[in-house]
Amino acid sequence: MRIPILFAISLLITGTVSAETLFIIPDRYAEATDSYVIVYRTEEHVVAFGTWGKRGNILDTDASDLSAYALVTVRNDNGILQATELGRVLYRNGRTLIVKLLRPLTGDFLRTDIFMVQPLRETKAPATPIPIPVRGEYDDSVADIVAAVSEDSLISITTNYQNYLTRHSSTSGFDSACAWSHNRFLSYGLNSEIRHFSSLGYDCQNVIATQTGTVNPDQYWIICGHLDSTSPQPQTDAPGADDNGSGSAAVMEAARIMSQYDFEYTVRYCLWGGEEQGLFGSAHYADSVKLAGDVILGVVNLDMIFYGPSPYDKAALNYNTASTGLGLAFDAVSDTYVPALTKTVANPPVSASDHASFWVAGYPAMLSIEMDWGSNPYYHQTTDVIANYTQYFPFGTNMAKAAIATVAYLAVPSGTGVEEDSFHNSIGTVTMRLSSNPVNFMASAIVNVPSTCLAKLSLFDISGREVQSVSETLPAGSSPIDMNVQSLVPGIYLLRLDANGESATSSMVIIK
Repeated sequence: MRIPILFAISLLITGTVSAETLFIIPDRYAEATDSYVIVYRTEEHVVAFGTWGKRGNILDTDASDLSAYALVTVRNDNGILQATELGRVLYRNGRTLIVKLLRPLTGDFLRTDIFMVQPLRETKAPATPIPIPVRGEYDDSVADIVAAVSEDSLISITTNYQNYLTRHSSTSGFDSACAWSHNRFLSYGLNSEIRHFSSLGYDCQNVIATQTGTVNPDQYWIICGHLDSTSPQPQTDAPGADDNGSGSAAVMEAARIMSQYDFEYTVRYCLWGGEEQGLFGSAHYADSVKLAGDVILGVVNLDMIFYGPSPYDKAALNYNTASTGLGLAFDAVSDTYVPALTKTVANPPVSASDHASFWVAGYPAMLSIEMDWGSNPYYHQTTDVIANYTQYFPFGTNMAKAAIATVAYLAVPSGTGVEEDSFHNSIGTVTMRLSSNPVNFMASAIVNVPSTCLAKLSLFDISGREVQSVSETLPAGSSPIDMNVQSLVPGIYLLRLDANGESATSSMVIIK
């Protein structure tokens, strides 16, 4: 087992331990019990809070409740040093820390190498993938929706949000941006509402617009982003064009276009408040819908999608184990409808945006974010204005198109799609196509790579569970990779190629 990079204190204790303990269980499949709750889950282990059962490494024996800790996302190792201003660093996994607080959290904690500070919360994320249904067909309506996404519209909406001067959650600028968004949703014929909640002693808001499904109205997909902004002058000068006027504009653009279509599933377009202070808006919503028993099929969260300097003009896809199926669906759908967008999978995924609130509630959710967001010089600055990003278009437009295509495809436009033999996908310099589809014995992928490299072909079921893989060293040019699928049950699968630092994804149907 690979232990996290840093333990400020990691004790193997055999004596008396207090009733409330923060500790690591070296089992990725561990679940909560009557004696402890799960607060953080990785691909290899979980961090738990409660009664230690002499299993795993203890991080803190002097614990009172979860409010004594924070989950902190850092830019680099210097961020760890800055995190010590909050308290004692107990744990690190990639960019994520768990800190024992010196004092209660009170709001924005802005440091150059700190991305987010949020309360440590109990998580109900399962240890195995949640099934995501993926159709094996091309849909003309989705292609039409993607074609309607307008760069000018995205720039116009982002500029409007920027012009409120600040959208810090406690300001009138944020209130005005919420009201404008609400009225805009209404103008599209959507059922929109502003939902209020308390955040750090002041009233805050989420804007929720609903487009009711024609077949499955009680099951829904969410496309979302946070509307609030921050900077070193949060009360007066926080334009937040990229963070997160860009994601909010993409949600608005999705509503503008998709409201003209009918979908089998309900779609919700959500703009959150209180994100910069610790994901309070999305956490309030996710907790409330979980309590109500709502069926959320998946959440696509957009946060910072305009900054794309070459060679970092890629989308970083962040999804946890439970959301693997959703991440693969996003990969396959965007490959098909937005082939110009190159993507990479973040490992480990960050939890410093609103998708993590849905992980905590146990729903499948993912974040699509610009790959180089950690180096964006305008991040949380008064210089986060649209003029600094237009040079990177059409990258920003393609980021929006990919998310909109995914939600539109999964929500199922009511019109009939056109059957095709497969998704033929191209990512950067690597391409893949199936020689035939459906298959019943041997799947053959025709792979094209620019230079000799190791290529891995992985097959996933619709839950996102890898069921088979094969790796081969391929010469430059086109080569076949064969995979025997005779032992697999019939159904729809996703096939992913990883080669030359790039990937391509296709749906595949197995028949008998």
